[in-house]
Amino acid sequence: MLAVGFAFITGSLLMIWANVDPLTGYIAFLSGSLGGYAQIADTLLRTTPFLLMAVGIAFSNRAGVLNVGAEGQYIMGAIATTAVALYLQNANIDYALALTISLIAGAFVGALWASVAGIMRAYFEVNEIVVTVIMNWLAFKIMQWLLRGPLKSPLSQMWPMSPPIDIKLPVIMPGTRLHGGFVLAIGVALLTYYVLFKTKLGYMVRVLGANPHAARYAGFPVKRLIAFSMAYSGALAGLAGGVEVLGVFHFLYEGIAVGLGYTSIIASLLGRNHPLGIIGSSLLFGMIYNGSVYLQSATGLTYTFSKAVEGLIYMFFVLFSVLMFYEIRLVARREKK
Repeated sequence: MLAVGFAFITGSLLMIWANVDPLTGYIAFLSGSLGGYAQIADTLLRTTPFLLMAVGIAFSNRAGVLNVGAEGQYIMGAIATTAVALYLQNANIDYALALTISLIAGAFVGALWASVAGIMRAYFEVNEIVVTVIMNWLAFKIMQWLLRGPLKSPLSQMWPMSPPIDIKLPVIMPGTRLHGGFVLAIGVALLTYYVLFKTKLGYMVRVLGANPHAARYAGFPVKRLIAFSMAYSGALAGLAGGVEVLGVFHFLYEGIAVGLGYTSIIASLLGRNHPLGIIGSSLLFGMIYNGSVYLQSATGLTYTFSKAVEGLIYMFFVLFSVLMFYEIRLVARREKK
C-alpha cells in the first residue's frame, strides 16, 4: 500500500512538472475507473487478463522459476483460440462446446510454448529468463506471419487481421462489455490458491521455490515440478489470450498484447505471489489502465504517463520490500589510529 501511495504521490509531482493540476487528473482517474456502472465494468474487463497471467506467473515464481514469457504465451494462446474458433464456427457443433474447445486450445498451446523454457531449465539448466524473452519475439513474429498469410481476413486490405469470430464469451453485466472471462479468472485464482496451499503438489512447489536443496533431499521430483510450474504458468497466459479474443476483440490483430505480460509480472510481485493478493493487485492495474484514459482526456497527458505510474509502483515496491526484510542502521565510522 505504501508503494502504491508513493507512486501516485510521485505521479502528482510529475503532473505539476507538466503544468497539470493533479487534483483534476486524479478525479478524472477515479471517475473513469470507478465512477459508475459502465466504468466499473470496464475496469473489471481490464483486470481479467492481468489476473489470469499474474496468477500463472505467481505459480512459477513459487517454484523458483521466473516466467518472463507471459507475453509470448498470451499471443500463442490467442492465435490458437482464433484458429480453432474460426474452424469450429463453420462446423455443425454446439455453441458452448465450441467455446470451451477454443479456450482449451489457447491454454494448451500456451502451456506447450512455456514448456520449452521449462524443460530446458529443468533438464539442461538453460536460463529460463533468456529463453522466454527470446520466445516472446518469436511468438510475435509468428503472429505477424499468420496475419499476413493463413489467418489474414480477405476483407482486410492494409491492416493485418483475422476474419471476425462469431463464437463469443457471454456478457455478464447487461449494457457493458464485461464477459464471463472475469468469472473464469476469479475461479482460476481460487483454484490456484487451493492447489498451492491445500495440496501436496502445492506444498512441493513451495518447498522447491524456498529451498531447492531441501526439495531434492526430500526426494521431490524437482525436474518435473519445474517443467510443470512453467507449463501451468503458460497455460494461464494462453487462456488469457483466448479470453481476450473471444470476450473483447472478436478477431486477432498485431496489437493484441501491448505489454500486458510484462505488467502482469508487476501485478504478481505486488500481490506477493499469492493468488488471493493478486486479485487486488490486478484490480489496481485494471483501474490504472482504464482510469488513465480519462486522466489523459482531462489533462492532455499522453499514454506514457500511465506506464510511468506502473514503473513507479514497481520501483517503490522493491524499495519497501528491502525495508521489510532488512533493518537499516546508521553506524558511526571509527577513525583508524
